[in-house]
Amino acid sequence: MRSYVRSSDIQPRAAKWENGHDASKARRPHHPRAARLNTAAGQSEARRRPAVPYAWFVLAMLLAVYSLNWLDRYLLIIAMEAIKQDLDLSDTSLGLLSGFAFSTVYTIAGVLIARWSDLANRRSIIALGLTVWSVMTAFCAGAQNLVSLVIGRFGVGLGESACSPPSHSLIADYFRPGQRATALAIFGLGEYIGMGLGLGVGGWLIDQYGWRAAFMIAAVPGVAFALFFRLTVREPARGRSSPEVAEDVHYPAGAVLRFMLSRHSFVAYVLGTGLLVFANDATDIWGATFLIRVHGYGSAEVGEKIGLLGSIAGMVGTLFFAVLADRLSARDPRWYLWVASLGAAAMLPLILLFLFADGSVVFVFYVLATFCGASYMAPTLAITQRLMPPRMRALSSAVILVSFNILGVASGNLATGLLSDGLSAWYGAEALRYGLAATVLVGVPGLALTLYGAHRLPADLEHGGAAA
Repeated sequence: MRSYVRSSDIQPRAAKWENGHDASKARRPHHPRAARLNTAAGQSEARRRPAVPYAWFVLAMLLAVYSLNWLDRYLLIIAMEAIKQDLDLSDTSLGLLSGFAFSTVYTIAGVLIARWSDLANRRSIIALGLTVWSVMTAFCAGAQNLVSLVIGRFGVGLGESACSPPSHSLIADYFRPGQRATALAIFGLGEYIGMGLGLGVGGWLIDQYGWRAAFMIAAVPGVAFALFFRLTVREPARGRSSPEVAEDVHYPAGAVLRFMLSRHSFVAYVLGTGLLVFANDATDIWGATFLIRVHGYGSAEVGEKIGLLGSIAGMVGTLFFAVLADRLSARDPRWYLWVASLGAAAMLPLILLFLFADGSVVFVFYVLATFCGASYMAPTLAITQRLMPPRMRALSSAVILVSFNILGVASGNLATGLLSDGLSAWYGAEALRYGLAATVLVGVPGLALTLYGAHRLPADLEHGGAAA
């Protein structure tokens, strides 16, 4: 592995010239060594001072893109029951459609695009991805059977895979280490803004005009915004906000993989949070269908209630846990994973209460579970950006998303569909309740792995973590 030139290696030598040591040489402005040292120190200091006002503008633009990313996903969620009736699908087919049809392509393409993002212009990659997934959302509106709808979801997954990894990498270059969990949490609010728009507005559109019209309308904003994003967002220098990194090095893919696998904390919390997504996301994705089918609510009512309440709970939870992690991590970086684990430990029983409660109290438990379920995304991404060097950051984010989407979303949704279909002969519509409850149990080993990752983190940071 490469060796890092740290600011502590540069600044004392520059200070030696400024403080009068070897003063005769220090006062010669054209002395080559002095010029090199002063330049290096200046560059290191500049990297610690990102352009703060513009950085917040970039973050707002990334937030808007990420909101559109999730709008398309939650639109499918609220439309699942309508699609099932229109195309005569089983719950297993719905699980494949909302899980593997999207997540498989999203994950495979995400790893390749993340590697591309570590080497190429990230803003252009994001703008291209936004265009692709918007066009493919419109394609889904014309689907006449499961096969054509799956093809459309493949295209949406391909486009959306170009959003998160390059965005995380850009945020790491625009914000200093102590700000990253908060910045990533603000970016993560896009999930809940998209949730509110997809469930709330989408549910109303489905009731008024049908699911096909809703998909077509949702596709329009992304195409226009992609051009605006490309023209207004600047590509920053790699590592500009990482004071310890003074050189920009490209790594072979094999070296990146070996580096990641050698960080046992990374492997543990990536697997652990993937299992937490399995436990949480199945309920999240099937939650609207559960309320429509088991409790008898209409699409518009469910979209309005869980779209509004869930998006607020998710946004508040994301910011709360991220700010808490940023502040506590100043004492000990393990707090990033401890905070994530704390929220997850509360989330699991709250999901079960949501599934087995009666009456309007189900929405209270849904809000609380959503609040706690927002605990692990931003802290996990923040500690990963600290653990990995700049040219590995997009790919490491993609690896996390592999776990989230294959181990979590795809597997969780398929398992829910299979269990619901398998139990329907005995429980009828109630089978979905018990299928979802079974997936929650997978969160227990996920919580244990995340805590083990926290245990191993100090050793990994000490022995070669990027530290910034």
